[in-house]
Amino acid sequence: MIKQVILVLLLSISSISVFAQKGSAKGNVKDGKTGEALIGASVYVDGTTIGTVTDFDGNYALPNIPAGVVTLKCSFISYETLSKENISVNEGNSVSVDFVLGSSTVELNDVKVFAKAKRESEVVLLLDQKKSAVIKQSIGAQELANQGVSDAAAAAAKITGISKQEGTNGLNVRGLGDRYNSTTLNGLPLPSNDSQFKNIDLKLFSTDIIEFVDVQKVSMSNLSGDFAGANINIVSKKHSGENFFKVGVKTGLNSSTLDADKFYMSDGPNLAGFYNSDYPTDFSNYKFENKWNPQEKTIYPNLGLALSGGKTFNFENSKLNVFGTLSFDNEYYYGELAERKINGSNDLRKDLTGEEYQYDTQTTGMINLNYNWSNSNIYLNSMFLNTSEDWIGSGTGYIKDLAEEGALVRKMEYEKNTVLVNQLLGDHKLNSKTDIHWGVTYNNVNNVVPDRRYITMENGTDTEKEFATNDPANNSRYYHDLVEDEIAGNFNLDYIFGEGFEDAGYKGKLSVGYSGKFKTRSFEAVQFNHKILNNRLTNVDDIDSYFNNEGLQNKLFDLRVRSSHFIVFDTYDGKQTINAGFASLEYNFTARLLLLLGVRLENVYQQIEYNTALGSDKNDFTELNVLPDLSLRYALTDKSNLRFAAGVTYTLPQFKETALFSFQDKDEESLGNPYLTPSKNYNGELKWEVYPKPNELFSAAVFGKYIVDPINKFVMASASNDFTYANTGDWAYVYGVELEAKKDIFTISSGNSAKKLYTTANLTLMKTEQTLDSEKINEQSQGLVNANFNKDKEELQGAAPLIANANLSYKYSWNTVNSITSTISYNYVSDRLNLIGYASLGNQVDKEIHNLDFVVKSKLKKFGVSLSVKNILNQNIDRIQENETQNWLVKHHKKGVKFSLGVNYTF
Repeated sequence: MIKQVILVLLLSISSISVFAQKGSAKGNVKDGKTGEALIGASVYVDGTTIGTVTDFDGNYALPNIPAGVVTLKCSFISYETLSKENISVNEGNSVSVDFVLGSSTVELNDVKVFAKAKRESEVVLLLDQKKSAVIKQSIGAQELANQGVSDAAAAAAKITGISKQEGTNGLNVRGLGDRYNSTTLNGLPLPSNDSQFKNIDLKLFSTDIIEFVDVQKVSMSNLSGDFAGANINIVSKKHSGENFFKVGVKTGLNSSTLDADKFYMSDGPNLAGFYNSDYPTDFSNYKFENKWNPQEKTIYPNLGLALSGGKTFNFENSKLNVFGTLSFDNEYYYGELAERKINGSNDLRKDLTGEEYQYDTQTTGMINLNYNWSNSNIYLNSMFLNTSEDWIGSGTGYIKDLAEEGALVRKMEYEKNTVLVNQLLGDHKLNSKTDIHWGVTYNNVNNVVPDRRYITMENGTDTEKEFATNDPANNSRYYHDLVEDEIAGNFNLDYIFGEGFEDAGYKGKLSVGYSGKFKTRSFEAVQFNHKILNNRLTNVDDIDSYFNNEGLQNKLFDLRVRSSHFIVFDTYDGKQTINAGFASLEYNFTARLLLLLGVRLENVYQQIEYNTALGSDKNDFTELNVLPDLSLRYALTDKSNLRFAAGVTYTLPQFKETALFSFQDKDEESLGNPYLTPSKNYNGELKWEVYPKPNELFSAAVFGKYIVDPINKFVMASASNDFTYANTGDWAYVYGVELEAKKDIFTISSGNSAKKLYTTANLTLMKTEQTLDSEKINEQSQGLVNANFNKDKEELQGAAPLIANANLSYKYSWNTVNSITSTISYNYVSDRLNLIGYASLGNQVDKEIHNLDFVVKSKLKKFGVSLSVKNILNQNIDRIQENETQNWLVKHHKKGVKFSLGVNYTF
């Protein structure tokens, strides 16, 4: 009995001794700029499993911390991890440690604090938007990952007022399409990768290389004057924080391929996406590298591979941050298609149905070096982008006056785009009042179509037909090569002065600077038309049995370029030089009222020289633009702003649009107009915004744009009905309303876990109108271009009166390093005008589109897993022609449901 009592006493003493060797910590976590409590932030003891999350008031408590000196860390999805070192924890006592995230680096005696806000995060970007002197919207890598967004084009389309132009690589911003927008990377201009468009295809930029995407819809003096819709600026990722190396692989499929009995690709291109081909130099022999016959291929699951890593090298008074990424993605697609042409009397001119096969690749590589010392930062950013598209479209049916019985049309096109971007940028703080920012870039683009093959057949049976003979171009091979070089640079100096108010830091800021862009483009194309001399029934799946060297020698056909028996290129060469000086004044009249007033003087020289089947000439123009801008921000409360912005910009005609050249695309033929002139644009916006919490936003904006001499693409009144371009009227306008909301529905934190349900949504309502003046077009083009519009006013092409986006996300996180996030996303774009009606033909309209995506992402320590299902609704993508008596379906296809599963591991 005595022994048992002694044993109990010893155990009790031991237990007391053990508990006495532990202490605890408590405190609060706040945002450094707003003072808001941060809910769900993780606080933990470094090197242990002891951790928790903050409650609704930003408070936390950590019990059972071993006595001694420890390091406490605080992490939040909006910020880099903050460390507090040398925290003394005494036996049986509690130490109070507060965290303020987003503050500058400080050192207090033995306690070191390191904090830096990450601009990848939604919270930091919202804070930046709230404090900005200008109206802008941003979406960061964090939000993109949650929504399963794969590229910059899809990222931009998540922003209020922006939609993707169906059937193109362009974006429509507040009713204005590709020609009215501009694209930059880290504030420096990007070239177009496609001769048809002004802007680079944003799909080239995978979210692996994006920190955030900034969109400014009203001009600023430091931005190029050549935009009216928006300037879309992609900010590339830079390494900071802990060193890492990440490996990722994903796979998936498009449901459309499940319907394909067989899959075909054109002969020549490989699966890697780096193929090119050359054409013969004489007509004596038939020496084309590739076959006419489509090649049957095995459909493999889509594949994605990605490597990325970052490392920091610390030196005595400086450090070097290195970030690099390399990725490859491909995708197979199969679909049914329908294409019709109907005249104003409802007579069918073309009625084809068939199939299409497409194989896409994308390769992306980037390295970013950031060297910083004292008050300076230097960035070197090099990027390589390569995309390829191999497409086969085949349709059978009826084509009036061409192949009226048993028509067969087949087109095979491979297109490759390669873009090299090399940027050097610098930020220097000369003293407490003066900063210098500069950047230079060299960009190179190569766009090639190496051997587009086009056949037209008629009569016969399903398996054997004759070639159409009324136009040699209906059986042809086409090559083009575009090379563009661009050098650009920015420089600006900021000088602050005066005593500021509260967190403004200064009374005013004066900025002055220069930007320049020097671009050259060379384009050459050649089309080998096959004139049928001795027609015969040919197997539709063995075109090579007719178009071969034996057939050429036996006079079954001959080769012609234009109408000649020797090679003649269609070429154009463009030069563009833009020099601009700008100045702006940012001035805090009071703690609540901020003014930004700027002006940009931009001198533009543009020259085009062409030599084509339609003629040879050189034309140029020089224009000096004075572009003022104004922004006002009034802080109604600490959490809400009222903003106003206005500015003047211009829109240049593109090289391809001003060359008298018949450009052959896989779907259409367009003719340039040398008499195009720039448009002038006037923009205005009034916006109210409120930020209830650091990661919440409600905003409402009204906007308007007025365009003088707008440029449109339309069908020319001619026998060929080719597309062309002109200043189609005296004016156009856009006005509308934008609504946006980001809201936490609930947040629950307990112990070492947190649960959060949140939503984002935006809505845009627009009204557009423009004048259409056929006489003006005829006079301006000196009779070259004729138009025959059936109205004198119309909506703007590509402008959807209603655009909506909504996302609902749920996140569960635990033990500071584990999380699961699921998101369902919905997008709606209403009917929109695709083609202005002419003669007795009605408008062509793209019908409304509903899109639904579902994404799940999980992080389990160093493992990441993602699952996505995109385009769940898989609705018909239809284009109708609105004739006077009835509507006709003129184009139809489906995109398919896209399934994807990915895993990654971070070392």
